Amino acid sequence: MSEFRGSGPADLWWNLGPFGRLALLLLAVVLLLVLGATLLRGGSDEGAPPVVVSTVTPTPTATPAATPTATPTREPLASATPRVTATATATATPPPTATPAPEPDAVTPTPDPESETVTTIEELHAGYGEPPGAVLGRLRVPALGIDAPLGQTRVGGDGVMPNPAGPSDVAWYDFSEWEGIGGTIGGGGNAVFSGHVDYAARVSYAGVDYRGRGVFFSLSLLSPGDVIEVEAGGQTIRYAVSWRQLVNAEETDWSEILSSDVAVDSITLITCGGEFDFDSKSYVDRIVVRAERL
Repeated sequence: MSEFRGSGPADLWWNLGPFGRLALLLLAVVLLLVLGATLLRGGSDEGAPPVVVSTVTPTPTATPAATPTATPTREPLASATPRVTATATATATPPPTATPAPEPDAVTPTPDPESETVTTIEELHAGYGEPPGAVLGRLRVPALGIDAPLGQTRVGGDGVMPNPAGPSDVAWYDFSEWEGIGGTIGGGGNAVFSGHVDYAARVSYAGVDYRGRGVFFSLSLLSPGDVIEVEAGGQTIRYAVSWRQLVNAEETDWSEILSSDVAVDSITLITCGGEFDFDSKSYVDRIVVRAERL
C-alpha cells in the first residue's frame, strides 16, 4: 500500500509518484531549454541580415543633344544672275490667257575683253542715250525716282507681249487686236505697261553689254496712294496706286489682270519677281501694280 501525504506542495510532489515526478522534471527541462533559446535568439543580431539605410542616387538622364539649326543663306541679288523680263503669251481663242514667256535674249553675255559692260541706267543714258524707239512719252514714279522713256509695242494675234528694248525703257502694249484687253493711255480702259526688273544681255542700240538693275527694279516697293504719271500725246495723266500683287507667272488668270473692264481709267504695270528658275531662265512670279486715275 503506497504512502499518501497531505495537500501542501511538498506533499503533492510525493503524491505524484516516481513516474509523475520524472515526467514533471522532463517538462521543466524542456521549458527551460525553450526559454533559453528564445532569450538567446532575441538578444543577438548574429545571423540576421543587417538593415542598411542608403540614399539612392538617381542615374542622370542624358540630355538630348540640341538639333542643329541650319543657318539660312541669302538668295543671290537679282543683279547677280542671268535675267529675263515679264512677257505674256495669250491664246488666240477669247478670252485670251496671257502666260508670261521667257525673254529670248536675256542670257549672260559672253565676256569680251574689248567690250564695255554698263551696270547702271544712268551710265547707259549718259554714254549712249535713251532707246531711239522709245518716243511715245514718259512714265514717272516720283516715290521710286523713275523717269523712263515710253515705247509702243503691238500685241499681235499670237498674243506674245514683246519685251522692252532695253533695261531703261517702259513698253506700253497695244492690244487693239484683242477685244476686251488693255486700253489706250487715258482712254478709260486699262493701259498695260511693262519694264525690266534687271537685265543681263546685250543692249543692241548701244552696242554694249549691260548687267544691273532694270527700270522697274523697285516696283515691289510701291504702296497704295503712290502717284504714277504718264506723259503721252501732249498731256500728263496722274494715277494713284490702288493695289500691288505678286502672282505666279504660269497659274495666273492674265485675262482678268489685262482686262479693259475697269470701273475707272486705269493703268497696270508688270515686271518680274519671285525666284529665278535657272532651267527656264525666267522668274517664277510677276509683280503687278494697278493704279487708277486721279
